[in-house]
Amino acid sequence: MIKIQRDYSGKKVQLLALNSNNSYLSPADTYAEMVLRFQEKGFNFPYVKDEDRSVAGAYGAICTPHVFLLDEERRFRYRGRIDDSRNPERVTVSDLRNAIDDLLADKSVRVSETTPFGCSIVW
Repeated sequence: MIKIQRDYSGKKVQLLALNSNNSYLSPADTYAEMVLRFQEKGFNFPYVKDEDRSVAGAYGAICTPHVFLLDEERRFRYRGRIDDSRNPERVTVSDLRNAIDDLLADKSVRVSETTPFGCSIVW
């Protein structure tokens, strides 16, 4: 995500990471731990807490990461995974980048939905 934000800086693209995990059930996801993770990883995008998990529920998030790309009018244009593999060396399709590129080129997003994969959200 850091590289994606860096590559699209200045192109009206803003990533936002939203942590919807229940901090009581997942102590690694408290706000204090998030601040440490933000600093350690050097995130170049906002990293915020969805304390009551209402945003994740409203968007239909099922795991982390689960990506939602919205256009300038806040309409969903893509939802799903970032890439087709967790391992950067095995990525053959960059789904989020493709969707962003299509949106920036005023084209229809060629694939508007993929199946996300990752860790389950701790509800």
